[in-house]
Amino acid sequence: MSYSRVQIGSLFVLSLVATALLASGVPALTGPTTIAPLVEEVQDAVVNITALRSGNTDFFGRRWQPRGETRAIGSGVIIDAEKGHVVTNEHLIRDAEQILVTLVDEREFVAEIVGQDAATDVAVLKIPSDDLKALPLADSDKTRVGDFVLAIGNPFGQLQHTVTSGIVSGLGRQGLGIEAIEDFIQTDAAINEGNSGGPLINFSGEIIGINTAILGRAGNVGIAFAIPSNMVKEIVSELIEFGGITRGFLGVHMANIPPAYYEDYTKMFELDELEGVLITFVREGTAASDAGIERYDVITSFNGESVSKSTDLTREINLAEIGETVPIELLRDGKLQTVYAEIRPRTWGGDAAHPGLAGATIGNINVEDEYFGELKGKGWVVRDIRPDSPASKLDLKVGDVIIPLARYREPGSTDVEIYRDGENITISTRPSN
Repeated sequence: MSYSRVQIGSLFVLSLVATALLASGVPALTGPTTIAPLVEEVQDAVVNITALRSGNTDFFGRRWQPRGETRAIGSGVIIDAEKGHVVTNEHLIRDAEQILVTLVDEREFVAEIVGQDAATDVAVLKIPSDDLKALPLADSDKTRVGDFVLAIGNPFGQLQHTVTSGIVSGLGRQGLGIEAIEDFIQTDAAINEGNSGGPLINFSGEIIGINTAILGRAGNVGIAFAIPSNMVKEIVSELIEFGGITRGFLGVHMANIPPAYYEDYTKMFELDELEGVLITFVREGTAASDAGIERYDVITSFNGESVSKSTDLTREINLAEIGETVPIELLRDGKLQTVYAEIRPRTWGGDAAHPGLAGATIGNINVEDEYFGELKGKGWVVRDIRPDSPASKLDLKVGDVIIPLARYREPGSTDVEIYRDGENITISTRPSN
């Protein structure tokens, strides 16, 4: 006898009821009490991932901190069998020199990085598309608290294809400080180190999320978080097309409304209640200043989405498309008004550490860039240099790759390292004229 996915889910609920009845002395219900058919249907799409790093060189081949080889162990899931696309966590494969993907049948492949996005912790890998099994991404907006789910992964790097189950414990979890963009599904399915990148699966055999973090560092405590599949869909499509994601930039510093001053703000704005994000600084020459946003404005919604915390506003800015003009509702002098801002790529316009780079528009390294194969995800490409800006007075060119400043620059240095024509070049941010 065979069962549909919906029947399997119903049978699982019946099994729980049966267990409770048995414990109370009531005769148990008869019939199948297993989700094994569902596990058998989905497990072939789940993979184990090993990311290898020598630790002896940076991504330009220079020695900087000698140490032995390190391995990061995690999980992933195949989402496109024909193209060999595997989704996993970005933190798992970050700076890896080689990535090994192992299937349930023990076939092993060296994977290619298609694209990665640190802000959402999503990465796409590619392996040979030979006799693969993929799982579909569900519409995570239809997920409800209380839905039954299962997780398959590689906990502790030695218990391959471990299956755990539970329920959806919460939705829309934000402000946890785990990622720059957060909108997590919370589950009580057992998730441990090594489960990162693996799928959270509903009882229709669809991916509703990619497991990414647990609460605390002591292992499973029944509180784990997954990136919702709808966010994964959006990120994956852009990573496959461009190899990276250029984030939007508004040009404000922000803060949550301090509880100690909440009453003062409500009186100032003549409101009974106040929810929004306080703007503490607006950078000149940015989308925010051009839209007329001012210091001490309280932004209550961005592009149609209500914002009550700074993490809300940061998330919405990051998700906005470059070139899109978005409505921003804000409170000023007790009155609600709407301004419109055109979302632009991040620039170095107000970077206090390197004011000499003001006017240089930068973006992630994408597939159309010359150095995509060797540098993707490892620096920022100079996309544009505004005439008569500080950056225009430097030995800086469109197409240069800026090496991450925090990692390679000595405190107080005016030098910036870039990559151009296959060479590392140091330029000074002091104007030459």
